Amino acid sequence: MKKWIKYFIYILPVTLYFSYYPLIHFGASESMNFEISLPIIWLLLFDILTFIILIRQKKLLRGLKGKWMWLLFPIFMTISILWSLNSLRGLLTVGILWLIYFAVYAMFELKGLFDKDFQKTFLKWFFGATIVICVWCFIQCLLDIFGVSREYSLLCEGCTYSRFGFPHPNGFSIEPQFMGNLLIAPAMIICWILLRKQNSKNLERKSSRGDNFYNGSVGAHTKLQFRDSLRDRCKNYSGSDFLDSKFLPFCLLLISSTLFLTFSRGAIYAFIVGMIFMSVFLLVREKKEILKRVGLVWGLILFSFLFTLNIQGLMAEIGPTNDTYKIGVSKVLNHLSLGIIDTREEVVENPVENFEEGGKEEAIFDGYVKESTDVRLSLNDNAMRVWSKDFMTMMFGVGLGGAGQALYVNGMSDSPKEIIQNQYVSLLLEVGAIGFLLFILTLGLIIKAVLKKNNVLMILSLMLAFGISLLFFAGLPNALQIYLLVAILVFL
Repeated sequence: MKKWIKYFIYILPVTLYFSYYPLIHFGASESMNFEISLPIIWLLLFDILTFIILIRQKKLLRGLKGKWMWLLFPIFMTISILWSLNSLRGLLTVGILWLIYFAVYAMFELKGLFDKDFQKTFLKWFFGATIVICVWCFIQCLLDIFGVSREYSLLCEGCTYSRFGFPHPNGFSIEPQFMGNLLIAPAMIICWILLRKQNSKNLERKSSRGDNFYNGSVGAHTKLQFRDSLRDRCKNYSGSDFLDSKFLPFCLLLISSTLFLTFSRGAIYAFIVGMIFMSVFLLVREKKEILKRVGLVWGLILFSFLFTLNIQGLMAEIGPTNDTYKIGVSKVLNHLSLGIIDTREEVVENPVENFEEGGKEEAIFDGYVKESTDVRLSLNDNAMRVWSKDFMTMMFGVGLGGAGQALYVNGMSDSPKEIIQNQYVSLLLEVGAIGFLLFILTLGLIIKAVLKKNNVLMILSLMLAFGISLLFFAGLPNALQIYLLVAILVFL
C-alpha cells in the first residue's frame, strides 16, 4: 500500500491537467452545477488511502494538538454554512477544503516514505505531462484554424478563432485562464533550476562554508544550503546530472510559449511577477555570479513571447477571418497591455460589405476587450457593497458558497450562479472579516513552514505568482492545481 502512495503522487500533475475533461455531470440547480472531475476523484481516493495507512501506523492524530491554529480557518468556514445563502454549495465547497487539508496533512506525516529518488521521478512525471499537454494546446489551435469542430478540439466557446481571429487553447481545462495557471508552476520550477546551475568548484566552495540563500535574514534555523538544493538532489538514472540537461531550455521555451498562447492576462501577469521576485532576490543576493543566468532565463522568456506573438499573427493570417498577420499581432499587444499599446489599423467602416466581398468572416473583437475588465471590477465593487451593508455581514459574511446568491438577491447580478472573479473579495464577502483574518493567519503559518524548507525562494516565488493569479478568478474547488502542487513542493 505504501507504493500506491508514491504512484498517486506521481500521477498528480498528470491528473491536474484534466481539470475539466473528462467531466462527470450530475445535473444542475438554480445556483450551481453538480460535476466531478478527475482531480476531485484523485483527491478523494488519495485521502482514503492515506487515511487507512495513518490509522495502521497510529499517526492519524499525532502532533495535531500542536497544530490547532491550522484548523481555525477550515472550522470557521464549516460553521459559516449555518448562515449561508447557499448552504448546499457551501457544504460541497467545505468538503473539498477538508479533503485538501487532510491530503496536505497526510503528505507531511508520510513523507518518510519518499526516498531520495522520489523527487527526480516526480519531476520526470511533472515535466513529461506538461510537455504533452503543451503539444496538445498547439494541436488544439491548428484544429480550430482548419475548421475542426469544438466537439473534437475541446476548445471552449470563447477560445475559437472567431473571437480574436486566432484561437487560444484551454487544454483539458474549462478555459484558457485555468490552463495558464497550470503552466505557472512547471515554468517557474524550470527557471529556478536554470538559475541555480553552477560549476562544481563553486558548488563545493558554497557547501563548505554553508552559504545560505537567505543568509540568515529569516532566522538561524533556516538552512538553505546549496548542497541541499533541488538541482543537487536530482541526479538522473545514468549518473549524469539530469537537471543540467540541454533539454531544459527547450522545455522552458515550450511551456512559456504555451502559457503566452493561452492569452490569459491573469496567468501571464502572475508568472511575470513571480519571476521578477525570484530574479531580483537572486541578483541582490549573488550579484555578478548569477547575472548571466538571469539574462539567459529572461532571454528565453522573451524569445517565447516573440515566438508566440508570431504564431498568433500567422494563425490570424491563415485563419477563416479576414484578419492579417499584422492585425493579429496588434490585437495581442493591445489586449495584453490593457489597451495601452495600440498599433492596430483603422477598423473597417462597413464590415458586412467587407465580408461579402472578401468571403471571410469578421472577428468579434478587434483588440483590448475593456468589457472583460469592467465586468470583473463591477463584480468586485458590488461584492464590497453587499459586504459593507451591515455590521454582521462585515464580520461574518453571507456564509460559504453564498456570494453568487447574495449578489442575486440584492439585484446586482442576473444569476445566482455568478462567481466573483477575485478570490480575496469573494472570501471576504462569504466569511467576513473574521474568516478573512483567519485566512491571513493560515497564510502566515504556511510561509513560516516554507521558510524552514529547501528551495524556499522558489516556493515563495511560486506562492506569490499563484497569489497574484487569485486576483483574476475565484472558486476554491477550482484551484486544486495551486493547493496541491504547492503542498508537494513544500516537502520536496
